Amino acid sequence: MFEKMIQVSGSRWRYFVISFIIIFWFTAASAGDSVCHKSPQSLFKVAQEAGAKKDFGTLTKLTAPTERPMLALSTDMAVGMLVEFYEGEKAPALKKKYEEIQNKYGIKKKDEDDGEKLHVTKDTPQDVIDAHIRKRANRLYGEVDAVKYVPALMEIVVNMPEMADQSFFPKEKLADLKIDGDRATGKSGGKTVSFIREGGCWYLTADVMD
Repeated sequence: MFEKMIQVSGSRWRYFVISFIIIFWFTAASAGDSVCHKSPQSLFKVAQEAGAKKDFGTLTKLTAPTERPMLALSTDMAVGMLVEFYEGEKAPALKKKYEEIQNKYGIKKKDEDDGEKLHVTKDTPQDVIDAHIRKRANRLYGEVDAVKYVPALMEIVVNMPEMADQSFFPKEKLADLKIDGDRATGKSGGKTVSFIREGGCWYLTADVMD
């Protein structure tokens, strides 16, 4: 996946950014918030259909409400870096579009750590890092309408010529589903897909794939 983009870029930075987008969109899915999925399987089926259509609005709606700020943060980081390093002929237009979206939704990252920068060392526990990132996501994107914001950002990506034939959600069947209380994981095409149950309904998470 994203082979064309990687070949065009030839950049380690772009490879990282593209991989970042894949990770979060494989785990991020019309349904709409009014539909309550009673099983991960039914949720995954709708997510697959949305992914095939590049329907990021539905994919975002199928992401747990508590996970949407994190999804918005990760998508913003990935698309922002991709736009910054993109060298295609549409680069100026895409960068302008990205800035317009940031302004429209009032995204301001200048003081994103709000004086609470985390100094990471090799001994810093991963759960401490994750908690810090989620806290920042809630501060920056907690009031943002992710159902509109995330698709607006992803429209930039799908409009890149190199992305025309790319997929943003697994096409293979869901297998090896394991449910543990309100959490579940499954495999699709070798990728791990995570689920969470909130208010009795199953959603996708914004966690990075294993």
